[in-house]
Formats: sequence, C-alpha cells, structure tokens
Amino acid sequence: MRAFMLLIGFALLSALSSGPLAAAKLGETCDGIAALRCDEGLWCEHPSGQCTVADGAGMCAKAPEVCTQDYKPVCGCDGKTYGNDCERRAAKAQLDHIEECAN
Repeated sequence: MRAFMLLIGFALLSALSSGPLAAAKLGETCDGIAALRCDEGLWCEHPSGQCTVADGAGMCAKAPEVCTQDYKPVCGCDGKTYGNDCERRAAKAQLDHIEECAN
C-alpha cells in the first residue's frame, strides 16, 4: 500500500510540475474537469442542452465571421433567441435548444 501511495504521489507531482497544459486545437476536447482551454481564435462549444452542467466538456470550434439571414431560431444558454445557429456560434453562445427561447 505504501508503494502505491508513493507512486500516486510521484505521478501527481510530475503532472503538477510539467507546467501549463497546451491549448486544445480545432476539434479537440475542451473545458471539462481539466478545464482545458482552446487555442487562440477558437471557442469551446458544448453539446446542446448542457447549460447548467458543471465541468461539461465541449469541442474547440471556430466562430463564423459571416452568417446568412435565414430565420431558423435557436435559443442560447444566455436566454437570447438567435436568428439561426450560425448567429449563435458567431456570438460564441452555447446552445440550449432549437426554437425560440421562452419569454
């Protein structure tokens, strides 16, 4: 048991002394219990409906710069209705559900 505890302690010390984790790249896992951040210019998009999930993981994505004006409303976790999903992603808002937000 003592050897096991020493091994765990050594592994923990190694992990803590290795410095900050590298930022996640496009399409890689982000946030979660490890709080992994995305590379510069990316944001962490979580699966829909996980607005209140603590330590939820997402995927690093690039926010669109231009969106169409098609009206297909979606509700963001911020309680705002976006005209379409592209507009929500451009605002870097997490998706609550498809359709307008209830007000």
